[in-house]
Amino acid sequence: MCRMILSVGKTNVNWLIDDMIEMAADRNERHEENENTEFKHEDGWGISYLSDEKLNTFRSAGPIFDDPQIDQFRNLESRLLILHTRHASKGAVNIHNVHPFEAAFNNRPYVFFHNGTVSDKLSFDRRFKLKGTTDSEQYFYYLLSTDGKEINASLKKKLLSLKNFTGANFILSNGEKTFISNWWSINPNYYRMKMLAATDFTLFSSEILPHYKNEPWQKLENYDIFEIQTAANKVTKI
Repeated sequence: MCRMILSVGKTNVNWLIDDMIEMAADRNERHEENENTEFKHEDGWGISYLSDEKLNTFRSAGPIFDDPQIDQFRNLESRLLILHTRHASKGAVNIHNVHPFEAAFNNRPYVFFHNGTVSDKLSFDRRFKLKGTTDSEQYFYYLLSTDGKEINASLKKKLLSLKNFTGANFILSNGEKTFISNWWSINPNYYRMKMLAATDFTLFSSEILPHYKNEPWQKLENYDIFEIQTAANKVTKI
């Protein structure tokens, strides 16, 4: 279970970091998980961003709202940035279970961020080796195991095959293209992703971001899958 932000185009990274801290510290939206209790996302955080056409990644097993390491990314300029904070549902709190997970597909590096719990027994190619103990890492390798097909050609079929999950929301990116799913079975207020499409940027987020709260956000429909091209900031529904 997590909070996620995807930014494509020209945005203020300081704002995104501050807004993610607010979400992780449970100081932003109300939903099913925090209706009657505090629900922090304090079990690690990760960031991926594009620099000189290369995806760079950093992870920490601590809570983002108490971790000064996040400050090294303030004032970062990147036309693709993804932030994730974790609330552990499966797998211990350690660096091997912190998102994003990384693997190569068709000789391209991919990063993967997930929100939810997938309890299906998922099969994947033997070339993928588990480093941690989360369902999210297995889910990533399951999506990359395409029998030679392009990822976008198999995503919907693979998601429709899931039977036992709370949320299967993900952000999957190789830097040039990013895929986003909004796919859940319970707690729509918690799991429903939101999109803000502006002239020079696009945001996908688990919650409406405080610094952009007056903008025209769109709540995604369940079973939505999108592809976004970084260079053109072009969003296509799959």
